[in-house]
Amino acid sequence: MSGENVEIAQQVLKACASGDLDAALARADPKIVWNPTQEGQAEGITAVRATMERWEESFEDLEVSYEETIDAGDRVVLKTHVFGRGRGSGVEVEDRSYMVWSLRRGKILRMDEFTERADALEAAGLSE
Repeated sequence: MSGENVEIAQQVLKACASGDLDAALARADPKIVWNPTQEGQAEGITAVRATMERWEESFEDLEVSYEETIDAGDRVVLKTHVFGRGRGSGVEVEDRSYMVWSLRRGKILRMDEFTERADALEAAGLSE
């Protein structure tokens, strides 16, 4: 099942990156918890969708990709790379972070984002 979890996490991130929020959230548990580093925690599909839409609306040319994947069974760690240009300001933003995706029965229960790899690995039950 863990290999499937990796594939699901990667597909959801790709769907988010392409702006296909319906496809991304189709893999979410109704009580999903979304915990990004840049904003407060969002709970439930409606709140998570609002967070994602806010990000999309804030940027032009938003690109999101993953650079590393770590399979931790019912958790998946994705090292992500985000690049965008502020809508209106034109300011370029680039960031790398670590997302820990927790899954059960093919659904994403939560996503916790970290700035440090060691913190993400610890949250996934791993160590360096």
